[in-house]
This record gives sequence, structure tokens and C-alpha cells, in this order.
Amino acid sequence: MAQSKRIRFISFLQILGVILVILGHSLHEYPGDFHQFWFYRMFQTVRMPLFVFISGYLFMISMVKREYNVSLVDFIKNKAQRLLVPYFVLTILTFVPRALMSEYADEPVNMDINSFISSIFFSDKLTIVFLWFLPVVFVLLCVSFIGIKLFKNRLSLFFLIGGILSIAGYFCVNQWEWTFMGVGRTAKLAVFFMCGIAYGRWKPDIDFLLGQWWFGGICAAIWFTLFYTENLSGIYGLVCSLSGLAMLITLAIIACEWQLGWRHLEGYNYMMYLLSWFTCVVSQQILHHFTDFPWWIYTIIALLSSIYIPWSIGKMLHRYSASSRSARSILWLLGHNPNKSSV
Repeated sequence: MAQSKRIRFISFLQILGVILVILGHSLHEYPGDFHQFWFYRMFQTVRMPLFVFISGYLFMISMVKREYNVSLVDFIKNKAQRLLVPYFVLTILTFVPRALMSEYADEPVNMDINSFISSIFFSDKLTIVFLWFLPVVFVLLCVSFIGIKLFKNRLSLFFLIGGILSIAGYFCVNQWEWTFMGVGRTAKLAVFFMCGIAYGRWKPDIDFLLGQWWFGGICAAIWFTLFYTENLSGIYGLVCSLSGLAMLITLAIIACEWQLGWRHLEGYNYMMYLLSWFTCVVSQQILHHFTDFPWWIYTIIALLSSIYIPWSIGKMLHRYSASSRSARSILWLLGHNPNKSSV
């Protein structure tokens, strides 16, 4: 795949992934338990596997591009600034407002030191629940980097060991019991991260199948069929997610042949992810207390505002980053490179 097509391919997947994440968070006002809404449950099987897969894919592409010649210290510093700095900054900044707004929230937060510490280190106590993904990916990246460095000349052994451990983690770890820095979710999602690494390593060979519309159709049929099994867990859940993931990859490969309407969002998916909590809260949990619209109106408002308000903020910060130290500082604190025109 040519460089421009590869960029369009991953941009499409990134934008699709962040929109699915925001859409899931935008269903908050669905009457009843939105976690049981069939539409939510259906794309829930693929949205976080897709996000983690993309991270693994980009990691491998970066390692190959640099010929594996990156020091561990530099790698950790770069990823900590990209992932952990915005994680800690946004968590700390929102703790007090979140506690003060507990009357509007489904899960109140106490204004005390124990709640503050828990909101930083435990994925089920976060002030911004969306951010659990950041430490999870940081751990996956660091562990994979060390593994590839150790088995640089024997990558097949790295994939064998990584594959076995990630599959074991998926089946053996309860993600809701191991919540410190998202350890449980890290183990649960590692298999999709390994799939992304493998795809980055053997993409041309794998695209022999994934690049065919008929193969994507078969994967879609498997995904749809398994979704309606009585117990979507264990091996059924894994195959369902992998089938849905393959379907989305095929869609991305085919979509790269056309100039579709996602191009203006390229480079701002991370900003959308980081700031979408604020727009979702304002457009749903607060707005709902002062207005009386049907639930789907709140969903549309939350979805569109969570895409285009962070997008606008990102464009503005990058526009003024060359002349404004404040803009550069904000970009750095949000995990962005202020020296780039877009992320």
C-alpha cells in the first residue's frame, strides 16, 4: 500500500474508532439501562478492540520505520508525555468540579483525599471514566517494546509468546476485579493489541483476504450471528470481536479508494477522545436538568458537539501554537506535539 493510502487507511480507522467511542458515551439519556440497548451492545463488541488494534498497528509501523533503533528511556518518555500527562492533568483538574457537580452525576464523588487518590489510580473510580484507555495502552506499548527489543532477531518467538499470554489474559483475567491502573482491562485487550502488531508486520500478506469485499461480508455475517448468541462471552465473544474488527478493516481498505467526508477530521481524533467527556456532560447530564427533549435529541447533541468542539479547539491551538506559548503548553499537556500542524 502506498504511503498516502496507508495514511488514509489508518486515519479512517482512527476517526471511525473515536466516533464509535463518543457514540457509546452519547447514549447516556437512553430510557432504561443504555448498556442493555442492542445498538450499544453491538458496537461495544468492536469499538475498544478497534482502538487497541490501531495502537498496536501504529506501534509496529513506527518500530519498523525506525528499524527498531529506539532506546527504552526515549520510548517511555515519549509515550508518557503522549498518554500519561493528559491522563493525570485532566484527572486532577476535573476532580474538584466533578465532586461539586455530584448532584448531577449518576455516581457521586466525595471531596476527600481517598476519593482523590482513587480517582487517579483505579479505573473504576476515575473522575473522567473515558480515560481508562490511556494507562492501559501505555502498559501495552511498554511491555511490547521490551518484548520486541528482547526478541529483535527472533520476532516469531515474540509473537508466539505474546499471543499465548494475551489469549490467556483474555480468558483468565476478570477486568472488573483488577482495576489498579486498568490492569484487568490491559490483560483483556492485549490480544487485540497483538493483532494490531501482527497486522503492522504482515499487512500486505493479510490484505490478500482483508482487502476483498466478500471476505469482509463473511466476517460481518459471523460478527452479526455471534452477537445474537445467548452467551456472548469466552470464545464466542473473542471470535465475535475479531470478526467485527476484520469487517471494519475491510471497510477502511475499501473506503480509501474514495474521497469520503471524514478527511476534515484527520489529525484530531485524539483531541476528540480527550475532551469529549466535557461536551457529553454538558449536553446530557446538565442540559437534561433544564430541558425536556426526547433522549435521541440529547444523543445527537452530545455526538456532534463531542466531535466538533474538540476538533475546533484542536485547530485553534495548532493555529496559534507558532506564536503563543500558552497554546503550545496546552497542546503539550494534552499529549500533542506543538511543533506539528496537526496530530
